This record gives sequence, structure tokens and C-alpha cells, in this order.
Amino acid sequence: MLLTTCSSSSRGPSVARSRITACVGPLIVLLATAACGGYSGPPDIETARAGLRPEYRIVYEGEDGKTALELLEETAESVVTTGQGDELLVTAINGIDGGTEGRYWLYYVNGEAALIAASRMNTVKGDSVEWLFAR
Repeated sequence: MLLTTCSSSSRGPSVARSRITACVGPLIVLLATAACGGYSGPPDIETARAGLRPEYRIVYEGEDGKTALELLEETAESVVTTGQGDELLVTAINGIDGGTEGRYWLYYVNGEAALIAASRMNTVKGDSVEWLFAR
């Protein structure tokens, strides 16, 4: 579709070639950026767990009507967040600050990386919530 749209030209082959180059060039740059170390998302849970010290892992069960953050605050000794409203980012748990050793606090629900703020993640009874201080 992209090449068809970009190559349509009633002005001849040189204009069509210019349009193809203009359309394909940015696509190549985007693909090269992704392939050369672009962010690929959080690690899977097994990779994140590998070699972690016990203090780098917090596990608890979900509860109906409570968020992952509310339960973390009930479970951990201390939790530091930044942000406002229901868009809070956990920056430290139990005195362990994100960025230490190139690690950050990530959380997983039922083995899957959570992609929204913990303050917005509603849990239910039976959910497994796991915080990992991972790279």
C-alpha cells in the first residue's frame, strides 16, 4: 500500500522514483533504529528473575477492589513514588532506588509484564503480583 501510494505519479518515472525514495527512506531508518538497540520492552519474567537477590523480589496475591500499588504499600516496608493522580511510578521499594546497578522496579501480574502504572492496575483475588528489581 505504501509503495503503491507513493509511486503513483502522472509526471513520469523520475518523479515516481523520488516519491518512492521519500516514502521508503523513513521506513528504512525506523527499521534500522529498532534493530540496532531500540527498546524492546520489559524482559519476560524468567529473565527478570534470573539471579536476583531475595530483597530484589516482592510477591503478593491480588485482592478484589485493590490496585497493585495499594497492595505493594501494604506489603513493603516503604514505597516511594513519583507522579500525580493515578499515574504514579514506583521509584524505590524498601530503600532500594531505581537506577541502582542499572536496575529498575518492574511488576508482573500472573507472569506477564504490566504495561500500566501500578496505581491503575486493579487486581482480583487469585492474581499473583510480583515486583522485580530487574535490568
